[in-house]
Amino acid sequence: MRIVVLAGGTSTERDVSIVSGTGICNGLRAKGHQAILVDVFCGAETVDWADPFPREYDVEAASAYIKSFNPHIEQLKKMRKDFFGPNVLELCKKADFVFLGLHGANGEDGRIQAAFDLMGIKYTGTGYLSSAMAMDKGVTKWMFQMKGVPVPGGVTMKRHTRKEDLAELGLAFPVVVKTCCGCCKNMLRRFQYRRLYCKRPGRIYESSGCSFCL
Repeated sequence: MRIVVLAGGTSTERDVSIVSGTGICNGLRAKGHQAILVDVFCGAETVDWADPFPREYDVEAASAYIKSFNPHIEQLKKMRKDFFGPNVLELCKKADFVFLGLHGANGEDGRIQAAFDLMGIKYTGTGYLSSAMAMDKGVTKWMFQMKGVPVPGGVTMKRHTRKEDLAELGLAFPVVVKTCCGCCKNMLRRFQYRRLYCKRPGRIYESSGCSFCL
């Protein structure tokens, strides 16, 4: 089968996605599939449209090409308004299906899935709605609670309405604070004492619309 493995992207998990995508592409080609590795954001500048899914293909070279953009992602994001890189959608339309090796925002949150649904592009994994709901840990927890699934106690807070006295919310220290819609070591903090929580909230509250406290 002709398969596009999408990796990279713009989330805080770009590096993890590249590792995943490289492994996926190697595995698919080992099974005889004509898989190619493509960065969803940086794309492929040159494509042999006479043979876009070649039988002979260097996955590691493609991975190295994607990694070469890593130092420039933030700059590229400021320069561009669009998300899909050069030739990405064209390649995806020509593929039998797209294997999503993306992690984090604009990969696991339903946006890519919704776009592909509208374009008739087949892809792996769940659809846009379940992806979006599962990406937001606050929504996920609420859904579990509604169905009687046991979950740890906690609250969801907006950064602009963050409460420093967690006792008012029925929480006691230590607590774990995590962004609702991200998964990165910089977006997860454990606070042993109230004074540290009040003094050093870290990047979590600064970079997310709401955070999830346990």
